[in-house]
Order: sequence, then C-alpha cells, then structure tokens
Amino acid sequence: MKIFYGLLLCFPLLANAASTPVTPDSLQASIAKNGAASTISSLNEKDFGKLNEGIANAAPDWLALVPKLAPAMEGGNADAIVEAMARGLAKNPAAVLNSVSTPEMSGWTGRDALCSMPFPDDDETSLTRYYRQTEPALKKLGKPVASCLNQLDQAFAELRNNAQSRQKYSLNRKTLTPALLWQALDKDGVEKVASTLSTKQHQFIGESISQGDREWLLIADTLAPASNPQTHAMLLTSLASALTVNPGETLKAAEGHFDTELLCAMPFPEASNKTLTGYYQKTRTALLKIRRRGEACLKVLDDEYATMLKSASGQ
Repeated sequence: MKIFYGLLLCFPLLANAASTPVTPDSLQASIAKNGAASTISSLNEKDFGKLNEGIANAAPDWLALVPKLAPAMEGGNADAIVEAMARGLAKNPAAVLNSVSTPEMSGWTGRDALCSMPFPDDDETSLTRYYRQTEPALKKLGKPVASCLNQLDQAFAELRNNAQSRQKYSLNRKTLTPALLWQALDKDGVEKVASTLSTKQHQFIGESISQGDREWLLIADTLAPASNPQTHAMLLTSLASALTVNPGETLKAAEGHFDTELLCAMPFPEASNKTLTGYYQKTRTALLKIRRRGEACLKVLDDEYATMLKSASGQ
C-alpha cells in the first residue's frame, strides 16, 4: 500500500515536469538523477522537438547532451537525433563531431550515418542545398574531419548519379530550376554553363536571384566566378536587388565576388531617380535591420544616394 501511495504522489510531479519546457539544464539534472533511459521515456513529442532543434542548431549546451542521451535512444528517436546532428554539421561541424568522439559514443550506431546526408524525406533540391552548405564548413577544418567529408562527398555523388540516371538534364527547357542548374554545374562546370545560357535564361536567373531566396543566392555564389560578361552583369544587378529583401544572405553570397563599393552603389544605370529613391529607401531599411553586418554597405548606399541628389539639384 505504501508503494502504491508513493506512486500516486509521483504522478502530479510527472505532470508538472511534462508541462514545463525542457532545457539543457533540466535534462542534465534528470539524467544525473534518473539516468538517460528514464529521462528519454519521460519526454513527450514537444520535448523531443525542442531537443532536436537545439542539436540541429549546434548549440553547445544541447550538444553536450548527445553523449549521454544518444546511446540510449532507439527507433525513430534514434533516427531523429542523427538527423538533427547532421543538420548541425553546416553550422558548427567541430562541435558536432566532438560530441560523437567521447568514450560514451564509441559504440553509437548512428556514427556511420551522420555524415551521409541521413534525410530520407528530403528531396533532391534540399539535399543539394544541404551539401552546398555543409561541404565548405567541413573543408575549413581540414584533416581532422577528412573521413566525414569523404562520406558526405560520396553521398552527394550517389545522389547526383541517381538523379542523372533518372533524368537527363537540359538547359534548353522553358523553366530553369535550382536543381537543374546544380546538375549542369556539377557536370560541366561554371564557365561552360555560363557561356551556354541564353539572354532569356540570364534574365530568368537574375529575376529569381533578385527575390532573395536562399537557394538562388547559392546559385549566384556558384556562378559568380564565371568570366562571362553577361553573367557577371546579371549577377551584380540581381544581387543588388536582393539586398532589399534579404540583405544578410545576399552580402554573404556576394562576398569575395563583388566589391561593396560596387554592389551597394545602386548599380542600375538605366533607372530613373524616382525608381532609385524607392530602391534606396527599401534597401536602407533592410540594411538597418541587420545592424553591423550591413554598415559598410549602408555607408556606400547613403553616399551614392547623396551624390544622386546633389547631381539632380545641379550642384
């Protein structure tokens, strides 16, 4: 009877714990007191979502939980934490890989899948975008992560080969897509692709980039080294247009390809002063939102607008 009564007393405590959002500290305390298996069994769907979100963002306090929780997870929860850690590779590969290098993780079965794009529900475009973000992050770390980088490259090569076997790409289609361009770029390289794009295709790509979508900005970053003058001019104006809607990622895509003094100086020679004024106001507002990251561009933009006003007034 005493045991039964004790269990009844525990139920309110468990209910209160379930209603409180989990944090790294609360999970660490639970693991220390009850063990990993018991802690995992007490988590609900929302708790697991919070845990996986923190790991996917490569937050150090959430990653610190991985060696303690991952080995005790099974089934769908085990797969989900592998996916979350793989998402974190693009953001902080060193921290993610360090979390699986501890003694507790020596027998962890998810290690082999971690670097192989373990996202069964992602389409080809999403997987390609993931590779484009993660591969450079791993390359920066050099030899210590060579094995992981090799696995990632192999997984992407398999994805690319499967895609090409299913559908032979053609840049003569009516509508270009990022996936189609990635296939062409991977097979033929930047210079050949840029040289084969028609005027209409250049225009379509430029309009797509100007919308500030991350996938198209990655395309812009990849095409930027091309020596083709039409491609270079298209990228300059489309990236300048994208500053209005997604300044942070646009500046990142343009970095190393276009000088700030050129990109942020309203490079639209055929635009009227009225159009340029509207562009200036929208872009200035967007740059102010990203604060220090946009300061250099904002200064160039302000100077160019002041020059335009001075010229318009005849001074």
